Amino acid sequence: MSPSSREFETQSPELSLVRLPIRDDHIAQVAILILLLVLILLTYSGTVSVWISLGVVIMCLIATWKLFIPVRIDLGPRGIIQTTFAGTRKTPWREIARYETHSHGVILYLTHDDSPLAGFASIDLSCRGMKSDLETIVHFYMESRRLRTGSSIVRMQDESSQPKQPADSKHSA
Repeated sequence: MSPSSREFETQSPELSLVRLPIRDDHIAQVAILILLLVLILLTYSGTVSVWISLGVVIMCLIATWKLFIPVRIDLGPRGIIQTTFAGTRKTPWREIARYETHSHGVILYLTHDDSPLAGFASIDLSCRGMKSDLETIVHFYMESRRLRTGSSIVRMQDESSQPKQPADSKHSA
């Protein structure tokens, strides 16, 4: 017998982390620094105007605004909750199609698609010091969902995919 949803919530692990892409992703730091330096030099050499060069740098920073916004991510029995100054986004575990681990954490995919564009429908949980904790919690909830201790939608879908028992001859009409 599977545990009730209240029992499941009380025995479920939880984890909170704060993700700041510009701090956590060293490749992004170097790429943005090189891009800004190249644009400053090209703009200044073409216009000989410090103000236009400064305007180009500001436009580049505006275009990469998501890298500078800290995101608090809470993983728990109700799903993944991402909180920023702009609001909260909740993603239940039943919407996670699959996950993959990488060198800094876990990527949760919202689609079964394996194309390079699948990353646009994903949640990147990167935190260097918490990689093993992230993997453990994501594995726990994905396995719980697979074993039908999570959402009733998943439970109904799993029950409908089981082979049907042959009907008793006395009850068939």
